[in-house]
Amino acid sequence: MSKFESLNTAAFEEIVENDGEKCLVMFSRKSCTVCQSVHAKLEALKDDYPSVPFYEVDVEEQPRLMAKQHLKGVPQTLFFADGEARSRITGDASEDDFADRIEEL
Repeated sequence: MSKFESLNTAAFEEIVENDGEKCLVMFSRKSCTVCQSVHAKLEALKDDYPSVPFYEVDVEEQPRLMAKQHLKGVPQTLFFADGEARSRITGDASEDDFADRIEEL
C-alpha cells in the first residue's frame, strides 16, 4: 500500500527518539478514507524532501505508539526533530500546509 517505511514500537524508539532524526510520521488506519487522502498528498511531496524520511504507524497494529503520543484519532501527522514532536497536523490539510511543516524542521 505504501512507499513509507512502517514503524513498530522498537523501530520508533530507535529511529525517532534515540537517533533524533528529522522525520515525518503519519499515524493512520488502513480503513480510514481521510488517511488515504493525506497519504496521497504526502506521497506527492516525498520526493521533494529527500533528507526527511517519511514513516507511518498503523494504529491498529501499534496501539501503544498511538497512546504514547497522546493521539485521539487518525490521521495524525507528526513532525519530529531531536526525538521530539515539533508540530502536528490533525486530519487532512493542503499539500502546502504539509510542505510548510516539513520545511520548519
